[in-house]
Amino acid sequence: MLYIGMEEIKMKENENKDLEAVVYMGWEESERGWGTRPDGCSLHLTESDFKAFEKEYWDRMPSTTPDEYSRPIFLAEPVIVAVSKPLYEKIRSTKNGLRLFQSKQVEAVRNKDLVYKL
Repeated sequence: MLYIGMEEIKMKENENKDLEAVVYMGWEESERGWGTRPDGCSLHLTESDFKAFEKEYWDRMPSTTPDEYSRPIFLAEPVIVAVSKPLYEKIRSTKNGLRLFQSKQVEAVRNKDLVYKL
């Protein structure tokens, strides 16, 4: 899947004042014996916010691998996506980003609060 870039969003912002550019990272759930499955995403104002968010997440994990846990998608890089102004304000009100679990991510896409490409 191709994702929109920051420049493309800035061009579209002139047409649609309701979108803001943010950093998106997909997450997956890993469960011993069952494998992995999609587990939503996290949204951040900057890539450094994502890195801080990820570090805080891993710092809270136990020293041994749990039977079930979430993680950023293996070998994936954060990408730029567009979000609605209300969702942007929710992200802005957090310390380093907002986690949307799978059902909330699907709902955000369906409501056009999260746009992967224009």
